[in-house]
Amino acid sequence: MKRFAVILLIYILICHTGKAYAADRLVTSYIISDKWYDDIFLIADKAGSMATRNFTLQVGSGGGSVGGELIYNFPNWYNDKFAPKLFYEDINDDELKDIMVVLISGAGSGLSTKENHILNQVRDPNQRFEEVPVEPIDIAVKKLVKMKRNGNIASISIGKVEHNVDISKFQYLPNTIDPNPSVGQLEDYSIENGILTGSTVVFISPAGQIGDLRIEYGWDGKIYKAKSVSFKEAEPL
Repeated sequence: MKRFAVILLIYILICHTGKAYAADRLVTSYIISDKWYDDIFLIADKAGSMATRNFTLQVGSGGGSVGGELIYNFPNWYNDKFAPKLFYEDINDDELKDIMVVLISGAGSGLSTKENHILNQVRDPNQRFEEVPVEPIDIAVKKLVKMKRNGNIASISIGKVEHNVDISKFQYLPNTIDPNPSVGQLEDYSIENGILTGSTVVFISPAGQIGDLRIEYGWDGKIYKAKSVSFKEAEPL
């Protein structure tokens, strides 16, 4: 019965947009709640076999009638492949649920870069959502992490803590080793116990991983900014 209700809601939603035919416009991600006003739908145009663009975010399913929803349009949003990740949780400690949409900005063999969009919930006194900036993972890493290589030792320095990784144990081909460790090929965002987190893989060669960086974010009133970074060394295969 619940599954049927979800399908019916999505069908009604597509019909109500009135902007495109179902073949061109689709619900890419959704969250169904016990309360109609907490239902979240992410709708977009098809832009190829797997890509989507021109997004609409709908909060609420009308409560049985059209007009009870909040609609936000993002014509410049683009998702390269697969379905965007959608979250609905309080992440700035104001006891109001916020919306997070994680788009795949780049995808391919050994590549998955993300673009994070957060809409904080505001009540003044009416409920609304407003998009706020998020510090990108690559900017956070450049600010908080220093990486270098000296022979077979890759050093990952975070503040006063230095992690030294012996890259020889991974048995990567010597002619593929990069001068220094790098990040940016594989990254993701999530929410863990109400805290926004980012993650990225540290590479020492185009396909050679030596560990992961985990970034913890905090809301400073204007932007979600990286507060801390931790490193976990990878296990050789």
